[in-house]
Amino acid sequence: MNSVTFQILLWGVTGLLLAFLCIGWWRQDVRERREAELGRRWRNATTWNADPSARVVRVSRLEPGVAWLDDGDTEISVDLPDAIASLEAGWYLHVTGWMPARRATRKGQTVTLSTANVRDAFPPHTPALNDRLTGMGDRKPGFVSRLLRLRGL
Repeated sequence: MNSVTFQILLWGVTGLLLAFLCIGWWRQDVRERREAELGRRWRNATTWNADPSARVVRVSRLEPGVAWLDDGDTEISVDLPDAIASLEAGWYLHVTGWMPARRATRKGQTVTLSTANVRDAFPPHTPALNDRLTGMGDRKPGFVSRLLRLRGL
């Protein structure tokens, strides 16, 4: 093999390696952008049902049959269904109708959400809640994450 053939082969292989690296980096960037969008959607909790007014909100205080939900700006009371018995302050409720109720309280109206608005309750620091709020809820793991037993890769 002469030096010209060697140089063509060397630069060709180097160019292919760089092309594969660029394609890999581009695909990683696309995946990270998609994951960030999915994370924003999960934080807004709009993918749990078709209702865009649904949110996951933290319970700030409790009384028998009534809880107050606080998102940092507004506090709204909600009548609790009988099925949720072990609810405590600090838990999270998935409620529908949050956004219209929030707008109404900002206008000075008194709002109480009914038991029909409560979809689900989550204790703090549960893996399902953390996964959903960080955007890793329904994503299938890839080969490397299955190999390393990690989700979200």
